[in-house]
Amino acid sequence: MSVRHQSQKLLQSRFDIVWQRLDDAGEQQMVTPDGHKFTALASRRKRTPEGQDPRFIRVKQRGQEFARIYSCCWGHTTNCHGTRIGGYSDGLDAWAKGLMISQESLTLKPSDEVIHLLGKLLNSEEIDYDRACLHLPNKPGVYLVYDRKQKKYIYAGKALDIQKRIRQHAQRQNRLFGFSSQPIQKELIDKKLCADSGAAQKYLSANCTVRHLVVLDEKQRKQPWKKRSLLEHYAICVIEPEYNFSGEFEH
Repeated sequence: MSVRHQSQKLLQSRFDIVWQRLDDAGEQQMVTPDGHKFTALASRRKRTPEGQDPRFIRVKQRGQEFARIYSCCWGHTTNCHGTRIGGYSDGLDAWAKGLMISQESLTLKPSDEVIHLLGKLLNSEEIDYDRACLHLPNKPGVYLVYDRKQKKYIYAGKALDIQKRIRQHAQRQNRLFGFSSQPIQKELIDKKLCADSGAAQKYLSANCTVRHLVVLDEKQRKQPWKKRSLLEHYAICVIEPEYNFSGEFEH
């Protein structure tokens, strides 16, 4: 058994945010960066010493409780009892940011630059959809649409003009003419979350947020758009936004 709260580690998500998302989502199957499977569940202590946070994250392996992560343990490699929790914290941190580490993603070998860009995208400012339609830059880049009601990323795309593309997703559309430029609206309607285009517009406004990253053309390269395209495809592979697979990919 190691020492209590041994050494610190850098985590980008706060304990309270991770705990709340886990509480909303229920028990989750996860994988550490080293490939070890574990289950995480948001829990509360029945009896809590005065002044201490009753919340903790229960970590299980093969169905048996292996460790508990309390708020005071977050950011350390061991918990209050000296049990090593560093890898589990990394997995939880990645899951909270939308970068869920899976066994499949561990076999991918993208370039360091693409991995770095995805990290910047996932940690960019989260903007309400209406605000994004007005304030995102009119520049090339990649964007992610997060649905707070469903508690997951639903779409990843690239565009030559990010603001214009985000506004296009929210434009009213006559179903008779199809939804070729509004795949998000199409999926909201197909999945019975919205009755029509007008309802889909209101849904985006009320429930969705946007993260974005400007990725300019590299004019000195034969394929100046390549970096943007690689980032979009890597984001889709790692995050697995549902509407990209059931709807149409953006070109």
